[in-house]
Amino acid sequence: MDLTELEEARDAFAAAIDGLDPDQWRFVPAAEQWSIAEIATHVTLVSREIGLMLRGPLLSTPLDEGHAPSEAAVRRRLLSRDYKVKAPERFVPLGIVATAEELRQEFLMHRGELLEWLRHTDAPLRSHRLPHPRLGPLDGVEWLAFLAAHELRHVAQIDDAKGAIGYPAAHR
Repeated sequence: MDLTELEEARDAFAAAIDGLDPDQWRFVPAAEQWSIAEIATHVTLVSREIGLMLRGPLLSTPLDEGHAPSEAAVRRRLLSRDYKVKAPERFVPLGIVATAEELRQEFLMHRGELLEWLRHTDAPLRSHRLPHPRLGPLDGVEWLAFLAAHELRHVAQIDDAKGAIGYPAAHR
């Protein structure tokens, strides 16, 4: 399995929140939108949970050899920001509990654990599926495509926030 996509998404997300000062971290671009901290918290929660799911519950499902893979469809759907999706309640950030650097380190730790496992596993990720609430059943490889695309979608959201009117200049 090629892990480049996950590594590139990891790097893009880590770079998007690297070096943000507290005002930038807490910046909310508009009413009814998340702050950069809330976006990053959401991404970290989702990344952690998918990593855990891939190493446990997914592999406990029955083998399913009749599935036609569709990573490209997952990527297209996630990377298109033409539609808004409400996050499942368990992935909605509830307050800002970490600094940008603390959350960046947590994200990198979880991603490192997942990548290390992926480099050494022979688990048949293609043969097990678990449902996504909106995309339906995804096999393990599709979940990995989802994970990378989800992070890139939110990197674009962070970039939009940084370009919004009122975004604070960096403290020197």
